[in-house]
Amino acid sequence: MTPPPEILQKLFRLAENGYFENVVEEHLAAISQYPEHLPLYHALALYCAKSQQLDMASVILESALQLKPDHAGSWFHMGRILYEKMDFQGSVGCYLKSIELEPSAKSIFHLSLSQLSAGYLADGAQNYAHRFCDGELQEFHHLALWEPSEASRKVLIWAEQGLGDEIMFSRFFVFLRDLPGEFTVECDRRLLGLYAENFPWLRFLPRGQPRQLSCFDAHLPLGGLFTLWSDRINTPPLMEPVLHPVPAVRPEWGWLRQPGKQYVGISWLSMNEDFGARRSVAMQELLSAFDPARHALVNLQYLPPPQDLERARQAGFELVSTADCFADVEGMAWVISRCDAVVSIDNTALHLAGAMGAPTYALVPHLPNWRWQVCERSCGWYPHVELLFQTQQDSWDAELAQLRQRLS
Repeated sequence: MTPPPEILQKLFRLAENGYFENVVEEHLAAISQYPEHLPLYHALALYCAKSQQLDMASVILESALQLKPDHAGSWFHMGRILYEKMDFQGSVGCYLKSIELEPSAKSIFHLSLSQLSAGYLADGAQNYAHRFCDGELQEFHHLALWEPSEASRKVLIWAEQGLGDEIMFSRFFVFLRDLPGEFTVECDRRLLGLYAENFPWLRFLPRGQPRQLSCFDAHLPLGGLFTLWSDRINTPPLMEPVLHPVPAVRPEWGWLRQPGKQYVGISWLSMNEDFGARRSVAMQELLSAFDPARHALVNLQYLPPPQDLERARQAGFELVSTADCFADVEGMAWVISRCDAVVSIDNTALHLAGAMGAPTYALVPHLPNWRWQVCERSCGWYPHVELLFQTQQDSWDAELAQLRQRLS
C-alpha cells in the first residue's frame, strides 16, 4: 500500500525544518503503517545520514533489504551510506549488487568513486566515464569520442567540473605533446594565460562561449584524460611541476621580506555548497599552527572574509594580501611563486600550488575526496604536496599540531 500524498508531503516538510527525534519518530510511524513502502525507509536513512547518524541509517536500510533483497535502490543507498562510513570495500559490493539488479550510469559512477577511494584505480577510472547524466553528451553526438590511437584529427577537449579539477587534469596535457593531431582545450578563462604560457603545443578556448563543433572531428571531456591514462599517475612525467607563473612585473604586489621569516601562503575556506563546511578550517584554529615571530602569512583565499584577515593581524601576524585570488588566477600563481610554503584545504589554491611544485601541506577532511586516495596516503598528482588527513571528524587539532611541527 502506498501512503497518500499528504503524508509524504508532511514528512518532507518535517525533514526540512523539524527536530531530529521528531523526524525519526514520524517516519517510523509511517513505516509501521505502510511497512512495504521502501521509499519511506530510503528517505529516513538519507535523513539520518545527513544528520551524521550513519549507524542508524545502515540499520534502516538493512530492514529495507530484509523486506526486499532484490531492490536495486536499497543497495544503492546502502552503498552511499557505507561510503560515508569510509567502508569503501563494502560500498563497492553494494553498488555492484545494485548494478547487477538494475544497471544505470548513476550507479556505475558512484561505484567508480568507491573504487577509486578503495584503491581500485584502473576499474574506478574506467567507470568514472559514467559521470554524465542522460543528455549531457547529446551536444557531441555527431563527433567521435577521441582515442589516442586515432591520428591526424582535430580534437576538442572540453571543460567540465570546477577550476581545481581543470588544473588537476591538466597534469595529463604533457602526454598530448607528442601525439599526432590538433588539440584544442576548453578551459576557465582565468586559466588562459597560464595555460598558453605552459602548454604551447595546445590551443585554448575560454569556457562558456558557444562551441563551434563543426571545426572538430572528435571530442573528449577533460576528465577523459584520467580515464585514458590513470596508470600514469605517480609516474615521473606526471609528477614533474608543470605550471610556472606567467612572467610579468607586478611591482605593486611586491613586499619587503623580513629577514628570518618564512612566508606561508594560506587558504582556509571552501565555497563548495555540499562539502565546504567539512573541508574548511576556522581562521582562529589555523593560526595556532604558526608563530608570528617566525611566520608571515600570505593570503591565497578567494573571497576572504575581512574579519578573518583582521583576526590574523590582531594576532600579531604580518599578513600579505595582494592578489584577487578569485578573479586573477595568474596573479595568484605569481604570489604562490614567492611563498616559502603553502598551507591549504581542499580547494583551488591546493591544486594550483601543487601543480606549480610549491612545498604544500594539504589539510584533507575526515572523509577524503577520491582524488586524495588514488595513491593511498601519498599525493599521486603533485609530488610536493604532503597530505595531512583529518583523524577525528569536526576537529583539526591533531593535524594542526602536525603542521606546527612541520613548520618549526
